[in-house]
Amino acid sequence: MAETSASFCDVHVSRRAFLKSSALALPAIAATSASLASCAARDGEVVVYISVDDVLARELLAACTSATGVKVLPVFDTEATKTTGLEQRIRAESNRPRADIFWSSEAFATARLAADRLLRPVPTAMIERWPAAHRDPDGRWIAFAARARVVAYRSDREVVVPETWAAFADPALRANKASGNGGDPCIAIADPRFGTTRGHVAALDAVWSAARSKATSATEQVTSPSWESPTLERWIDGLRANGVRVLSGGNAATVDAVASGEVTFGFTDSDDVFAAQARGLPIAFALPRTFSNGVAGGGTMLVPNTVGLVAGRPERAEVDAVLAWIASAECERLICRSPSRNLPIGPDAATVSAECSAAFSEADPLAFDVAVLAKSADQVAARARSLLEHGSEKA
Repeated sequence: MAETSASFCDVHVSRRAFLKSSALALPAIAATSASLASCAARDGEVVVYISVDDVLARELLAACTSATGVKVLPVFDTEATKTTGLEQRIRAESNRPRADIFWSSEAFATARLAADRLLRPVPTAMIERWPAAHRDPDGRWIAFAARARVVAYRSDREVVVPETWAAFADPALRANKASGNGGDPCIAIADPRFGTTRGHVAALDAVWSAARSKATSATEQVTSPSWESPTLERWIDGLRANGVRVLSGGNAATVDAVASGEVTFGFTDSDDVFAAQARGLPIAFALPRTFSNGVAGGGTMLVPNTVGLVAGRPERAEVDAVLAWIASAECERLICRSPSRNLPIGPDAATVSAECSAAFSEADPLAFDVAVLAKSADQVAARARSLLEHGSEKA
């Protein structure tokens, strides 16, 4: 099997450089990029900026090289900055792009780059066969192999899990100690300014707001005693009343807090639960709906991989071959069988799911506009963090 290069273009953006103020961040990354001119692809090679976890990414890209004969040069990011650092690097390099392909473990950075025309359209044949719900309307990226936003809980305890995300703010949750709920605090959540928690909170705020607007225009009751479509303020105030801990350690830390018994529930991603199970921890997860049964597009949020072609780079057969492999059923099959056990969502999803014995399913994932949320997520995330710290009265 041909090997990918670990030394030629295996680069990590400095966390210190990234965490500077926004006025300094792009120049710092640009300076870093200028020192890495040797990472430009040679003839027959393809540079992929990739935010998938390092170990899994190396296995996938090695399989890609084996299947296509193309040497793939990966550029990774630090765990701290992850996709955001690679997004900023593509922006800093826009006048002289070095990456051929951007492969992200989520969709928001990809959508922002596409909106700013920093990604070029993928081949028409690929777009035409891709499910409409999992592709860019302008054809600049596709989505595949998704994680899910889930609620983790102890599998060795009798716990009643709310059926919707909104219901975690219902006062009845904390009062239901006879069913294993309650505790002090009851819920753990990662800092909403980062990672998939950031996108999830932004999505909840957007779809609940749209539902309330629709209900108002239809002269329906919108106070929602059943917690169907709360405001972000009401929801977070409810979480605070039920006992919520904000953990700086991210989604994995929320799972650990559940496993240790510090909290009853942890808002996290499916792959973090699978990782905990692999360590032998008694952890399970549920997929709460965003809206009640019967509301189309009202399930939990999926967090897919996305891939696109960086604008400004020449069109080459090698690049098309690598992109086609990333978008292949084989790639989704390998990710589904990997420790992260992502859900296939591409055009061959049904077949791949059966072949890899998919670990979970979501027949009605949350429907939302990725491009719109990509623009608003930072603002909503900052608001959510303030609400979690101070509540709606002081936020």
